[in-house]
Amino acid sequence: MKIFRPKFNTTSLLLLVFFILCFLSILWRPSWQIGGDGFGYYSYIRSFIFDRDFNLANEFSLFDSLYNHDSVIRWQSSVNQIANPYAVGSAILWSPFILIAFIISKLFNFYDPYFIEGFNFPYQAAVAMGTWTYFLLGLALLFNTFRKIIGDKYAWLGILVTVGLSPVVFYLVYEPSMAHGLTVFSESLFFYIIFKIYQAHQVYWKDYLILGISIGFLFLIRWQDLIFAIIPLIIILRKIYLQKNYQPYLKVVILVIASFILTISPQLFMWKHLFGSWLVVPQGESFFHLTNPHIWQFLLSSHHGMFAVHPLLIFAIMGLVLFYRQNKFLAGLLFLALIIQIYINSALYDWYGGGSFGARRMLSSFFIFALGFSWLIKSIFNKKILLTILIALVFTGIIFNALLMVSYARGIIPLIDFTTYIELYLAPIKVLNSL
Repeated sequence: MKIFRPKFNTTSLLLLVFFILCFLSILWRPSWQIGGDGFGYYSYIRSFIFDRDFNLANEFSLFDSLYNHDSVIRWQSSVNQIANPYAVGSAILWSPFILIAFIISKLFNFYDPYFIEGFNFPYQAAVAMGTWTYFLLGLALLFNTFRKIIGDKYAWLGILVTVGLSPVVFYLVYEPSMAHGLTVFSESLFFYIIFKIYQAHQVYWKDYLILGISIGFLFLIRWQDLIFAIIPLIIILRKIYLQKNYQPYLKVVILVIASFILTISPQLFMWKHLFGSWLVVPQGESFFHLTNPHIWQFLLSSHHGMFAVHPLLIFAIMGLVLFYRQNKFLAGLLFLALIIQIYINSALYDWYGGGSFGARRMLSSFFIFALGFSWLIKSIFNKKILLTILIALVFTGIIFNALLMVSYARGIIPLIDFTTYIELYLAPIKVLNSL
């Protein structure tokens, strides 16, 4: 008799996650309305396709009418444009899907409740499918990187656990027009190539070309993620130190910089068009308060604190500690990147992430958490008692996370208003009582 053995490969991982997303979308019936930050990301491609320009006044007039805002007035720049503070990378990645939606909408007569085209169901679905596609591609890149470090089974399980315990499912099912699913893709591509460079014993020009492009994508999707460039910088400096030869690396650094600048040129040109300057802080000078971070609030506050809303992410940190024993240099780099992410995000004026589900901005560190979980599972896999405890905690955590998503989506917990610990932890029970 043949014993069923699950296949821990890329295909099975992607199919499972895809079916989970489909199941939750059918169960939760999200609206997929293009709104919030997603409206700003999407407005670029909408204006380009329908208006043949990047004058965003009509897009944000719709936004203001839908959400009772005054963006058209408040966001007027010195060059008389709507100073959209959101990055252009999401619009670029979504563009093939939006073009398909444009063709479909011309062939079929879909109901359109808006006074300008491009925001009804075909475009909402196109944005969601685009975000899902890139997210799944990001998982494929992560799996094919982690399997070289940890092994197929542990990489597969660690990535799946991170999906279930992090905020990412909320931003795939309920808010796919936000950039977080795309962020997982850009960070995964980045980690894939830096690990390849880290392992290489000689210089491959193609890898450094892709490195520059991947750093560019970090910038294009969430420009503050540029801080991750410190990882390949330290790797290159280490290679120079060990090999006592800086000549080949001087050339590839120039290649990295050139490909990075070329990749981010759409954002630079857009800033020049909207703000009148090639380099700006689009959210304004008050966006950062680097000398006054709210680290403990960011981590532990009941108002979207990372470990308050997603407490089991602490096990990913434990996994990184265990990984440090195996590879001090790489684990040290990931710890450094994680600490910088926490510091930067806690120093923003809205450290709580505005209308957020959990610490959504920490999804830029998805690859770090996934590696931590993968290594933790590997470390205790043959220790039955510890593994049983971990399985029970993870299963409970995934259920809690799912119910918490529903409670935020249904308004049991407000996305924006302050929430107490009691309200936060009783919300899943209220969801169950409402069924």
